Order: sequence, then structure tokens, then C-alpha cells
Amino acid sequence: MSPVSVANRTGGNGMGTWGFGVLESDSAQDFIDQVRALPIEGRLTTVTDLLREVAADASVINREFLPEEVIAAVAIVAAVATESRDYAWMDGENFLDAIRGIQPQGQLHDVALVALREVAEGDNSFLLAGWKNDSDRTAMARQVDEIKAVLASA
Repeated sequence: MSPVSVANRTGGNGMGTWGFGVLESDSAQDFIDQVRALPIEGRLTTVTDLLREVAADASVINREFLPEEVIAAVAIVAAVATESRDYAWMDGENFLDAIRGIQPQGQLHDVALVALREVAEGDNSFLLAGWKNDSDRTAMARQVDEIKAVLASA
């Protein structure tokens, strides 16, 4: 189990969001902060372990890993797969610090895509259901599609 899994969390009072971006939630930012605090080798191991566990057994979502942690891990793999930093989901010093030093991981792209589908595919998915504002939901879906495209083309 990853050192940043739900089972190892302490405190907290639920998820909060402040925008429609895939990384604009407390849970995603907590994951990014925890990854950023690890040595580079530990960052990659944590992301890899999470993605492989989710891809192998989606029932770990909300039991061991939150959907926002999954999307953050997928975003890390996608971000290191491209040289572009023009995507809105890459905006943020913490995120850029978390990916610094991680080499592209082509062998993880398919696993990351499977994990992403588990949390963000379909109108009733963890990340796309429950939006009160259709334009925010559409914007979230657009970022998910950008991440998919990066992973599929890299």
C-alpha cells in the first residue's frame, strides 16, 4: 500500500474544491504535496504503485485511494510524458515541483489510462458525476481528455 493512501491519512474534514480543474481539490493537492516531499525515486514508486493497484482492482477506489489521488497520479505521469507546460492542469508550483526530476515513464501510460478510465469515464464516473454547473463539468471533462491525449500520444 502506498504511503499516501486513504488508509494512512490522518485528520481532515472531507474534500473541498475551489475550481473545476482535475487537481483543484484538497485531496489532489494533499497527494501532490506528499509526493513532492518524497525523494525522486519514492515519487515514482508511489505513483506507480497507486496506478497499478487501481488498474488491477478498481474496488480500491474510495477504500485505499480517493479518485482525486488517482487523477493526480495520472496527471503526474502525463506531465512528465510531454515537454509542454501549456495545459491548465499543470498550473501550480507544487505540481511542477512534484514532477521535477521524474523521467518519462512510457511503460506506465497504458496503466495510467486504465486508472483514469476507472475514475473519469462516463457521466456517472467519480470525477464527472455530481457537478451542479454543466460548464464546470465540461471544463473538468476537457482536462481529463487532454490528459488522455497526452498519454495516448506520448
